[in-house]
Amino acid sequence: MTADVEIIPPHSHASEPRIHVAERAPGWFGAVLALLTVAAAFGVGAFFLVGRTLGASLLVWLTWPLVFSPQFTSWVFGAERIVFWKILVVFLVVDIIARLFLRRDLWPRR
Repeated sequence: MTADVEIIPPHSHASEPRIHVAERAPGWFGAVLALLTVAAAFGVGAFFLVGRTLGASLLVWLTWPLVFSPQFTSWVFGAERIVFWKILVVFLVVDIIARLFLRRDLWPRR
């Protein structure tokens, strides 16, 4: 943001000069850049939070059809093809449960 400062000479009835500051806002382009920056920061934070789970889910999603038959997949997931978000939710729940029960230093017992 830039500002142009102009000192206005005093009027006959005023004893001190006045200062006028004209601000120029960044406009819609600056607002779009700010929103993209916020979205990128949110994306990086989310990736650091669930990146390992996301990678494991992607690996299982890619290798599942090579290992298991469509009949077994339809028995487990209700469809012949596996859906990525279902695997991601399962891995997120398993990760949360593992973190709660395997890390005893989260809530130390007295």
